[in-house]
Amino acid sequence: MNRRQHLLATAPRVAAWPHHQRHLIVDWSSAEPLRRGELPDDPRLRLLRVDGEGDWNLCRAYNFAIAQAGAGRLLKLDADAWPTAAFDPAAPELALSGPAGICAFGSGPGGRKGQFLMEAALFAAVGGFHELMVGYGFDDKDLQARLRGHTGHPPRSLAVDWLGVIAHGDEERAGQGRARGPGSLRFWQGQAAMRASLLANRLVAAHCPWGERSPRSRYSGGREGRWWLEPASRPLPPPAVAAELDQARRLSFWGAFLLIPERAIECLPYSLFPPRCAEGWPVRWWHRLWWHSGRRGIWWGVGALMGLRGLLVGLAGLTRPKRSPAQR
Repeated sequence: MNRRQHLLATAPRVAAWPHHQRHLIVDWSSAEPLRRGELPDDPRLRLLRVDGEGDWNLCRAYNFAIAQAGAGRLLKLDADAWPTAAFDPAAPELALSGPAGICAFGSGPGGRKGQFLMEAALFAAVGGFHELMVGYGFDDKDLQARLRGHTGHPPRSLAVDWLGVIAHGDEERAGQGRARGPGSLRFWQGQAAMRASLLANRLVAAHCPWGERSPRSRYSGGREGRWWLEPASRPLPPPAVAAELDQARRLSFWGAFLLIPERAIECLPYSLFPPRCAEGWPVRWWHRLWWHSGRRGIWWGVGALMGLRGLLVGLAGLTRPKRSPAQR
């Protein structure tokens, strides 16, 4: 969703990989729809579009894509990833012990851990991705934990050099556009959004375990590669759990973004720190004012304390009596 620049860079690299039979790309209601003519002239490539979605939903999007794949073995890749020439999908070290077959997740930095190569039967046996999770974070760990419980073995690892990725920040993962740098407001907004969704997804995994019999979203359409969610089919958490998740996200986001203790946020008017809406986290002028004033002051104070601590540790090292070789 709205990751056009990444996808147009990675799709030709996927097309150059000789080991796959079909390449599905799902456009999850991007503001500017992807066009087939922009993508590689590869007969294996099929472009699908899901319309009517206001938010990126990783778990529902990948479950939809995998349901359309109709293949015995799946290679899941994000828009910013591709398989390198070193990637050998037939390598014997990727297979689990026993009849389970291949199950391996990416390893290393830069978003590689979210990619996997897996038997489609294994993915179906554990129910696929947990559709009550939203945003980014913990979706892959939850899937791996269920696979480990099903097979009795931890998934294997794909070698770091088997996957290429385009480096980018959390603010782009959170759908907020690219930040100017690690000290910018948008950078910290992305960090806080990721922290909030990670916490909420951990909670939903605990409250609502997912499995083969869990109800999944259904889609209608298919004409000219366009699909729509059947709204009544979308699984939702129980109301009490949904309220707890919204509160956990709200406290986590504003606490991390503004460096305000969560207990203080609970005591202040709710309208000052509203929950996430369809457009994202509503950062208003008063949030920006505090971010550029009070928050920076807190951060500078923390930096000063860290510097003082380092100075004291250094001085303690200089004043500590040196031991003789015999004492050592």
